[in-house]
Amino acid sequence: MKYSLIILFIAVILLLHKESQAQFFPRFSIAGGPTIGWQLQNTDDLNAEMRKIGIPEFSNDGFLVLGGGGFVELPIKSLNWLRIGGSGTGFTEKNTVQDGDKTKTVYYSYGAGGISLDYIFRLGKKFDMTLGTFISTGTLTIEMYQNTPGYGNWNQIFGELQNGSSSENLSRTLSVRFWSAQPQIGFGFFLMDYLYAKLNAGYLFSTNNDWEVDDGIPVSNAPSGIKADGFNVNFGLNFGLFTK
Repeated sequence: MKYSLIILFIAVILLLHKESQAQFFPRFSIAGGPTIGWQLQNTDDLNAEMRKIGIPEFSNDGFLVLGGGGFVELPIKSLNWLRIGGSGTGFTEKNTVQDGDKTKTVYYSYGAGGISLDYIFRLGKKFDMTLGTFISTGTLTIEMYQNTPGYGNWNQIFGELQNGSSSENLSRTLSVRFWSAQPQIGFGFFLMDYLYAKLNAGYLFSTNNDWEVDDGIPVSNAPSGIKADGFNVNFGLNFGLFTK
């Protein structure tokens, strides 16, 4: 009898504790994981420059983007509609060509990171939909190289900076910082209690600084069409703690 009362007492305490949590902490989620996506960019101006230097053009059909991120839903009843997230994504594409005895290579890279603010629509215990925005900053980078056979000798490398050198081995790194905002819609599904899958789609709008080359030297007459803007879609798997 005594043990039965103890068990009943513990059960009542746990029930009251659970009800208290439900009242004061209606929901809480914290999770994160990898993302994979596809990003479209207008590469017309970029490819116009590639044609000038004899480099194969970059795709107009988009780029494979890899990254990761996470989010949190705060245990505050008045904010149970809000999801705050953070993520970083990027890609690097390489095109190369053999021009006589010279090898020409160009890398085109995108990298960005930022925060997301989403309004959550609960569609049941398993599904939800979000509407929000992703605010980020990042860089676009164009690296260009031209190398001749046998390049790589230590003395030759340092000799290229000596007076009167006329080396055919060239390297240039152009970069620009951008700030962006991306309205987005997402659809999420719980695969397991601790695993949440989400598909996001949106359009990124950006504004740029001026381009720079090599050691922070300002660049004039840069094409205005080489930008981060474009439609993108990504899929993420988020592992974490979810209370519903």
